[in-house]
Amino acid sequence: MNNSLLLSIILTLWTAPSLAYEDSDAILIGSGDELPDPDYPVYEESCDEQRLRDPSMSDEEYATFLFYFQETDCAYTFKLGDTGFGGGRVFHLTDEGRHGLETSPVQIKAVEWGCHGTKVVDAGDSSIGAGKANTDAIIAEACDSYFSGDTTGFDALRDYKVGGFKDWYVPSEFELHKIYEVLGVHKVLERSDYAWRYPQFFWSSTEADYEFSYAQNLMTGRKEWVEKPLQLSLLPIRSF
Repeated sequence: MNNSLLLSIILTLWTAPSLAYEDSDAILIGSGDELPDPDYPVYEESCDEQRLRDPSMSDEEYATFLFYFQETDCAYTFKLGDTGFGGGRVFHLTDEGRHGLETSPVQIKAVEWGCHGTKVVDAGDSSIGAGKANTDAIIAEACDSYFSGDTTGFDALRDYKVGGFKDWYVPSEFELHKIYEVLGVHKVLERSDYAWRYPQFFWSSTEADYEFSYAQNLMTGRKEWVEKPLQLSLLPIRSF
């Protein structure tokens, strides 16, 4: 093979990859370079997805998360009578429906109020919004049961968890009345023999004096001062 033919073959083999590279649309990217933005649409979570509970959250953390989540553009706007986050029914609203109060879907069976003969400081507020502070004050008092060995309603709240929440409390006098006024009749599901005089009454967290606390019949709307050792049902509530 003559020298000119051999040189022609070598040049052809050397230039072919170079020409293929120049004509190609392929882009070689070094290790430190960024990929070009393909301009694909970015997936955005729906409000329902954003509201889902992270498995690492405790009950208290999730309740706090929802409270502040309700201040965002994804806030759920409730109406009276709607099902709340805890599975109960909404009976009081604030902030144009973003916050309010809901009843528990589960009653606590007939229990005594407790603290007979004791005046509980800071447990006498009747207003809407006072139930949580009343309940906290009574639990902090750690009163004994009048009937030895029995559980008081506020003791029962310590382990009360419904709908994934543990922040339930006993409604104040006016909160209890608001339940009846807005949602209508609530029937006692389990009546105690001790409470035969008050067969359809529920306790409020509002104390009247050393021996009595306020209660209401949620069948008729009738209110009474009831002796603390008697056993009535509880319909806990929570704020959201």
